[in-house]
Amino acid sequence: MAGRNPENVEGARQRELLDALEEIFQKEGFRKVTVGELAARLRCSRRSFYELAGSKEDLFLRVLERLLARIRRLGDEAAGELQDPAVRLEAFLRPGFVETVQASTTFFGDIDSFPSARRMMEEHQETRAAGIRRIIEDGIRRGQLRRVNPYLVSEAARVVARRLKEPAFLREASLSVGEAFREWTELLLHGLLHPAAEAKQPPARRRRG
Repeated sequence: MAGRNPENVEGARQRELLDALEEIFQKEGFRKVTVGELAARLRCSRRSFYELAGSKEDLFLRVLERLLARIRRLGDEAAGELQDPAVRLEAFLRPGFVETVQASTTFFGDIDSFPSARRMMEEHQETRAAGIRRIIEDGIRRGQLRRVNPYLVSEAARVVARRLKEPAFLREASLSVGEAFREWTELLLHGLLHPAAEAKQPPARRRRG
């Protein structure tokens, strides 16, 4: 899945519909809305959707695959242009919450309750975890990150990411999904920085007391 880019085979009208569907699904999930309602809201025919996918479930999977592929692409592109491993890691992680800033707990709940979507998300997280490991390994070699176990950190990031999307956690923490990911990213970055490297960071990038 990681090698596919669904946007490569989209026409302009398909991109427009998929963009609109992504916004709806992120805010409302897919289970409660019907194809007829989607067609009315987007002012198109049902056939337009069935040209994209054979069912509402498959349509959701296509939208989700497209979203996750975009997150991976943006993260890889942003990190690939940087040298400082802490800055690289921040840039690599940022699309994960920027592209899902509108995502609701309903959206993530629908993913968790839909086996095909859940597997897609797990594969995505495995790919992202491998990217985190590579950046951490490079940072350790450069002496800019602490000598931690990269696999441990990447797996911890996967577990935390899963927890941050749970409705009960978000209610108890009084955070949105985007806020939770930003807090976690800051905690992760400053926990990884080597003390000598952190002392060289500009004040705005140092740990906030």
